[in-house]
Formats: sequence, structure tokens, C-alpha cells
Amino acid sequence: MPNTAWIKDDFDPAVAVAERAAPSMAAVAASPSPPVADANAVATSPGCGHDAVRVLDAWRARNPYYHRRLTEYLRFIIPEGESVLMIGCEDGAMLSALRPSRGVGIDHPDELIACARRRHPDHEYATAPGYAFRVDGRFDYVVINDVMDQVHDVFALLQYVATRCVPTSRVIVIQPNYLWRPVHRMVPWLGAKLLRARSNLLSAGDLSVILQGVGFETIDIRPKLFCPWQFCGIGSAVNWVGGLLPFSHRLASTNILVARPDVQDPHPADKSASIVMAMRDERENVEPMVRAIPEVGRRTEILIVEGHSRDGTREEIGRVIEAYPQKNIRLVKQSGSGVANAIFEGFTAATGDVIILLEADRTSPPEDVLKVFDIIASGRADYVNGSRFIYPREQGAMPFPNVLGNALFAAWFMWFLGQRTSDVLCGLKGIDRRHFQRVLKHWGFLGVVDPFSDFEMVFGAARLGLKICEVPTRYTKRRYGRSKTRFFKHGWMLARMAARATRIFRCR
Repeated sequence: MPNTAWIKDDFDPAVAVAERAAPSMAAVAASPSPPVADANAVATSPGCGHDAVRVLDAWRARNPYYHRRLTEYLRFIIPEGESVLMIGCEDGAMLSALRPSRGVGIDHPDELIACARRRHPDHEYATAPGYAFRVDGRFDYVVINDVMDQVHDVFALLQYVATRCVPTSRVIVIQPNYLWRPVHRMVPWLGAKLLRARSNLLSAGDLSVILQGVGFETIDIRPKLFCPWQFCGIGSAVNWVGGLLPFSHRLASTNILVARPDVQDPHPADKSASIVMAMRDERENVEPMVRAIPEVGRRTEILIVEGHSRDGTREEIGRVIEAYPQKNIRLVKQSGSGVANAIFEGFTAATGDVIILLEADRTSPPEDVLKVFDIIASGRADYVNGSRFIYPREQGAMPFPNVLGNALFAAWFMWFLGQRTSDVLCGLKGIDRRHFQRVLKHWGFLGVVDPFSDFEMVFGAARLGLKICEVPTRYTKRRYGRSKTRFFKHGWMLARMAARATRIFRCR
């Protein structure tokens, strides 16, 4: 994280610039001082005074579609039961809809916060003219709701937000597209939001750069509401089509940015690892795989999920456990069936800080788990996927139809995620256990069975705003056993998942 400075009550821009290079992040976090906005700008805001609640209620009455769709999407990307700080909470309706374990709302004027306390009394609220506030504690999510256009010092506000975050926090910025301002001015009867003054011209790209300067990394910019009004169903159709267009963030009325603290753990070796392998009819691969897996982190456990083998794989696992007591091997007897279920049960049983999936068929080098562990344990990424399409593959290692299918899915995922992914179906992948437990809460949310769990994991990571990274791995032919992949059957199932995810993530 970069060095950070804070705006004091006696705000002086020149002094603030000098101070920004001075204190360390730790010192600031220990004694935070909130940013202060221009009092004159606050006083001229059209929402200030006795009519703020009336203006808000009138806007909501004219635009129920906008408010409903925005709230639905926030509920989709923010799990229930998390702690949430919302800057720009209005009357508390959106904050309450998220059902946080602890909810703190910040806004102004006093009448608006008094209304929030009456309508949604289960949460904490504070009045903050110009969004100059201070609050105790740290939060899983910080939502900045449509206030960046009127904040006097955007950088200072984000600096203070950084002190309210933990390394796994996510900052979500709801930012109206300033290109829509002429529309709002020309047709105010359509319900342009008059609660807040507009002075700053900030695009999603501008905010992404500012977030980077403060010490955040933008993970996703999601365009929403290409038509913020329903218009007898026309708006829904426009939003559906708009979600599929390239460069659509330039056309949307609202962009939602998701960012994470760009902070790395200085002691990644202190973390433990769980290496998960799913095996069915892999007897001859058990011992070679166990012997080749290196020690990873402070403590390494190897979990072998055995799925009703007919070739004596389970008995071989038992023998290997006795032969290699130093390897800390655990046998998980699969209760269900299929590769996806085996991986699910293995990941659920894992106790390491970092969970790594390793293909059990000896087609990828086991030592690659070290690379996956290093990336996740250090905090450089939240979810790591291997890629078999960087290095040359051994001839015959992957049938051509599989190569073609993987290439098509990779191209779709790059468009869908906005992050580089060349091989989503690779059997090498890893995730921080804390993030996996959050992904687990929504397992199966697409309503389509995933035969391998690859899509389930990456869609869960995308939903939570996790940073995705790739590690190149070499790929060779199987030496024993048969592949569990069925091109047409499994390809159709994955295509259905991809289509449904497109509708839910981009078109809702």
C-alpha cells in the first residue's frame, strides 16, 4: 500500500499535499482522521434542508425500476451476514436490503439520517456534511453510493476508506455516467435524481486510476442500467441487449466498480496448504503423485478423495498412507458421485490456509503447486488457475475437440470476466480457504450442474470480486487410467452454465 495522508479539520490543500508523503499506512490506521469537504459545496446541495426526504421519496416513486435493479445487483455480489459501511446511505433502504451483520450508513443532512433511523433502526447511522466522517471498526464491504460527483476531495475520502478495510475487503463504487447529465437536465420529469449536487466529472476509468493511487486494485467495472426506466418492458430489453455489447460501459447510465486492497502478505511461508486430489480408478498414480508433491508452506496436508474405484485405488491409498507417514495424507471417502462432488468434498474437508487442486492423473507437474501457493499466500491474487495452453503440449495429450472447446470457453471467459483466462478447465487451481468458504455459500446458484466444479469456482470468484490469476503448466499424456471427460455430454452442460451466467451477471 502506498503512503497515505489525511485531511484534518483545518483543511489546507497545500499542507495536505505535503503530508501525504509523510505517515506510513500503519500509523494512519492507528489514528485515522476523516476527510473534510467544502462546506460551501454542501450548503448548496439541492438535497440539503427540510425537503431531502421528500425529494428522495419522489425520485423513488418515479423510478422504482432503477432502485430495484440496483439493489438486486448489490445483493447478488454482497453476501448476507457481512459487515457493510455505506457512504451515501440515503434513508437506509439499500443498506437494510443487504442484511449485513453490522451495517453503518453515512449521509447528510440530519433529516435524511433521522429518517433512516426511523425506517431501518437495526443499523448505525451518522450525519456527515460533505461525507467527512469517522467510524470505528473495519468492514468486509464499503459501498460508495453515488457520492463521488460531489465530494470535495475524492482522494482523501478513499484514503480514509482504506483504513476501514481488511485485506479481504471489497470497495464497491456506484458511479453514474456523467455522459448522461444532459439527459437528466433535458427531461427532469423522468425522475433525474436531485438529491445530490453534481460538480465532479468522473468516469469509471478516472475512478479506477484514483483507486490505484490510494492503494486499491480495480477488479471489475460492470456497466448497468443502459435504460434506467422500465417503459412498459422496453427498458428491460434494452438492458438485456446492452449487457452483451462490447465497450458497453460507455453507454450505461451507471457503472459499478469493484476494487480490493492492493496489499501483500510479507510472510506467505507462515501459511499452511491443503493439496486436494480426486481419484477414481487411479491405482497406479497414487504413489507417484504422493512422492512428487513437495512440502508447501508451514504445514502441508494431502487430501485424496476416493470415488468408488473398481481397481483397488482405495486399498492402494491406505498402503501409501502407512508407507509415507511424514506426508500427512488423509483419505476422504466420497459420499456422492462425479468429479465435481469429489472436489467439493475435498475442498470442504481441507484445513489449510490455501487450498490447491491437483490433477491426479500425472498430466501436470506436481511441483507447480508451489507457484499457486506463493501467489495466493502472498495476496497477489485470490484465485489461481493453471493454463495448459502456454507451453507446448505432448502430442496426443489433449484431443483436438477438447482443444477447440477449451479455446472457445477461454475466449468467452475473457469477455465475461474482463480478466485474462486461457484455460478455465485446467485441473490445477487454488484459492484462499476464507474465500472458498464464501464461495461455498452460493454453490450451485446458477441452477445448472457443473460436471467438474471449474465453472462453479470461477463464477463464485467473479461474483465475490476475487482477483483471478493464471500459472502456466506443462501437459503430458496419461500413463494410467482413462479420462473422465465426455466431450459432448459435458460440453453441453458447461455451455448451459455459460449461457445462464451471461444472463445473471451481464443482463440482469
